[in-house]
Amino acid sequence: MAELIRSAAPVSVETVATDVVARAAPVAVFQGYDSVTGSGLSTALTGETKTVGGTSSVSYRICTDIETLSSALEIDQSLSVSFGPVGNVDQKTKFVHNLNITTFSVSIVVFARHLKGSEVMTHAALKQGMNPPHGTEELRNFFRGYGDSFISSVSEGGEYYAVYTYFSQTREEQFELTASMNAHGIFQGGSVDASLQTKISSFNSSVTTRIAFDQNMSGIRDPKFPDSDHIIEFALAFPSMELTAPAIVEFETLGYERVPNFGDFQPVAKNREFFVGNTVVGGLTKPLVTIQQLQNQIEWIKQVYQFYGGYSDGKVDATAAAAKTDHDTINNLIIAYENDPTGSFVSPKLPSLDNGTPELEYEVKHSESRGGGGGGPFDDVNVDTAIPQQTRISALQLRCGARIDKLITTYTNTSTTWTVEHGGNGGSLSNKINLKHGNVVADIAGRSGKRVDHLTFKTSNGDALDGGGGGGDPFNENVPNGSFLLGFAGRSGSELDQIQFVYGTFLPARWTPIPD
Repeated sequence: MAELIRSAAPVSVETVATDVVARAAPVAVFQGYDSVTGSGLSTALTGETKTVGGTSSVSYRICTDIETLSSALEIDQSLSVSFGPVGNVDQKTKFVHNLNITTFSVSIVVFARHLKGSEVMTHAALKQGMNPPHGTEELRNFFRGYGDSFISSVSEGGEYYAVYTYFSQTREEQFELTASMNAHGIFQGGSVDASLQTKISSFNSSVTTRIAFDQNMSGIRDPKFPDSDHIIEFALAFPSMELTAPAIVEFETLGYERVPNFGDFQPVAKNREFFVGNTVVGGLTKPLVTIQQLQNQIEWIKQVYQFYGGYSDGKVDATAAAAKTDHDTINNLIIAYENDPTGSFVSPKLPSLDNGTPELEYEVKHSESRGGGGGGPFDDVNVDTAIPQQTRISALQLRCGARIDKLITTYTNTSTTWTVEHGGNGGSLSNKINLKHGNVVADIAGRSGKRVDHLTFKTSNGDALDGGGGGGDPFNENVPNGSFLLGFAGRSGSELDQIQFVYGTFLPARWTPIPD
């Protein structure tokens, strides 16, 4: 399982030239706020507030889309602040962005919160000397300085959140995953107890889907993160930890049209609704997030293609280009809104969503058997997980004399490295070849009869491994064009009795409709 601890650093987004720049997140009640970029601005209001006490909680939730995931993390602002062309540096929205969620991902979210308290607005009015904006130009100028909304409450404290992401590729796989979670005692969500860690660990050991693990924390100076097998223990303890660097962990906003005697703010309020709606994934944010999920899936597939030496899929490439164009189209509309919040906006056509979302397609084949029928069978390659988890041969070594006594293979994937041995302890150890990423087994030859008598491996950068005797008949096993060596199968006992070479080959991606 891939274990990642990511910070919430701002994400660089390529876009057209604009005078809109990223600003800081808001920090105080009455401060101005831009709902589309998530930026804190100057303060136009004054008023009265009330301080309410803090709370603590620990919960978990299974999420099958980015909206429920954001809800589980108690994110209330629109995700346009992260997926759009400009935005603030809010930790949680950047965290969600960096999860690289795809269309059919499933997530288990563990969320611990310790609130010291909240400051809540009870009355608001324009500052003395300020007049409500009237007319298009005054509305534009007001928006540039004070945004479309203001902060109505802020909560200070600390949070710890961890997310296991399971990258299923179809709706059917998504259903199967959630059903399997239920079978392991991981239900839709609820309170957390110590047994949940055992249930998650058991579930993770049973799935073949690609998994990622991410976590983040606020409110603690120089935090020490737990490993992925101890997050429940850490989450349960978090509310009792000393908050050595309390942070703004939540805020709420209201539009200026909610301020008494503010005047006509409807042109801006109407456009705010168009872009962000009234939920975390609403308005134009909804297709923006859908396109980002499609781009994440395409990017992962292309990374897998590149990992194994490259593969060209015309439909994937064309959809990637269309998705970038559609993303840019939405970004340009956001930029136009930032430059003129009173403008007229129409929902754009987004053709990249017409094809659906791609699923990695490949086949795994075994070569002709070389050797005899002694010993017991082995197969190093898991057909379901080897390619999605980017498994490769990272080292080879032999024990040999007159025959091949043992084949020693080290495999590496996205999360771990392991070594498997097939055969006995006769003969002597050969040299060992280490294959860094990009250096692959390119040519294979040997001799075999009732056993495997001789093996020769040559790699793409010229390394060679050779061992064994002169018995049996010669064979050559060159890697087929368009394929790549994944590993080995065969039979073994006190010697290497038989060997097969296991190849992977990419096929054009299969496409699944994107759910509404």
